[in-house]
Amino acid sequence: MKALLLPLCLVSSVTCADMTANDAFNEGNIFGKANVGTAKSKISTTTASDANTGVPHYTATDPASSYYMGGTGSLTAPATSGVTGCTSTAGMADPDTHTHGKCEGVRMLMNDPGKKNVMFPLNSTTDPLVVKRNMVSGDAETYLGSLIVSGGYAGCAEKTVKDPDKYETETCNQYLTAGEERCEEVLSVIVTTKFCTPGEILFAYSTYKGDTIRLICDPDPSKIRVTGNFNGWCYWDYSAYQHLAFVSVGPTPTVLQKGIVAYYKTGKGGTGPIKGPIATMHPDVTPNNVLFGSYYRRGCMLELKPSTCDLSNETCTFNLRFINQYNWDDSYYPDIDVAVTTPPMNTPQHHAEEDVWDNQCTALEARLP
Repeated sequence: MKALLLPLCLVSSVTCADMTANDAFNEGNIFGKANVGTAKSKISTTTASDANTGVPHYTATDPASSYYMGGTGSLTAPATSGVTGCTSTAGMADPDTHTHGKCEGVRMLMNDPGKKNVMFPLNSTTDPLVVKRNMVSGDAETYLGSLIVSGGYAGCAEKTVKDPDKYETETCNQYLTAGEERCEEVLSVIVTTKFCTPGEILFAYSTYKGDTIRLICDPDPSKIRVTGNFNGWCYWDYSAYQHLAFVSVGPTPTVLQKGIVAYYKTGKGGTGPIKGPIATMHPDVTPNNVLFGSYYRRGCMLELKPSTCDLSNETCTFNLRFINQYNWDDSYYPDIDVAVTTPPMNTPQHHAEEDVWDNQCTALEARLP
């Protein structure tokens, strides 16, 4: 349009000076439409390639078309070479105006890339490239073909990406929080009733002559058995006899059942109970306290002396007097006359206590340093 308006201004400079921009556009538009046919007939491959009247640097096949390669070529290398060629020379060193115009644009973008956003703004809602890009990215299945089912889009390819191993060091801390904790040690006292075993020997005593005395557990917990053997001249046949008597278990034990208490004559009158040598030997002995005894040529006797049972503590202590005469003469002085005292013994029926500690502090004590 400027090329067509220039002759008009040369013909009538006065008219151009008074013409507005709108008038100039209208006049040029009219002129152009009137001559478009003539101009179009003169534009062809032959006229464009004419060295004198054609388009500068016009060719029927542009050298850059080789970069296309059917859509699979890369423009990176030639573009980089072109940018380098333009930025390595100053503007006045460009070989011709065509090259100068192209390089000026390259230099402007490279030297001040921000100008392109001002001089060549892109509207993100109307620019065709941006609109098409948004359509494809928003619905790739429709525009690029099925990428999942049929896999018809040739631009997609499987790619295996291997990430190197990653090592992470993790640390943790364990703390013992100081605090006040309570625990208990519980003593449980278990009380059970026990009985002595029938036949169990609770106490035993022997003399140097071989005489024996035993206190034995009876099945009846209210009494105790007393057994004794005498060796010597106590019996008419000079034999040793096993005596059995019973003593009560009470605050003051007494003789419940006696063993043999036999007295014999020493003359020709035979044998039989007499007003006894035991009493004659020991006027302090009463018959009720004698457990067992005999006299033939010598006197033998076991006597229960005052004894006690502490029923609250479930113990008994027995005091006994044992006599055995071994002298060969007729004197009535005993060879053996001893006082036998038993230690405190459990009564046949008694209670036993068992202490059981429940130490609930064991776990806490184990944590102490």
